[in-house]
Amino acid sequence: MKSSELFLKLKRDAKQYKPKIKHYKQVNDSDESSVQGMMSKYNFETFNEILNSSYEGLDEVPEKELDDFKSRIDHYFNLYAPDDEEFKEFIKLISIYLTFIAKKPLHPPGIRFSNGTTVYKKGNLYYCTGKSVFIKDHLSLCKYCVCSRG
Repeated sequence: MKSSELFLKLKRDAKQYKPKIKHYKQVNDSDESSVQGMMSKYNFETFNEILNSSYEGLDEVPEKELDDFKSRIDHYFNLYAPDDEEFKEFIKLISIYLTFIAKKPLHPPGIRFSNGTTVYKKGNLYYCTGKSVFIKDHLSLCKYCVCSRG
């Protein structure tokens, strides 16, 4: 599938979340310096980027890689949030966009996790200090993240 076709599908699918995201942002006043707050902000910004941008990319997105990526997200949610199907589909949409269209990390640059790992940008490249460890996890999303090992 062409990346531009994938983008149009993601944009079309994202529209169903617009009323919920607007409401969420109005009522959620989380600490944007916390990991959860930074992730929420990054996902919100990415969601708006999908809705408010255009994309004309012609690269091929291999269906096999896209399907594998989706199954890895399903695996993660089955472990950590099995009852939140709608949130899983929202995160899947955001993650597919970040990985295959925007070529950005799955976690926001500047985030620092409790174990000390971080994602950062140097020049035009992204790095993750935890990638060398987490890529070894079964069905890790790190396989597809644009970050180099930091």
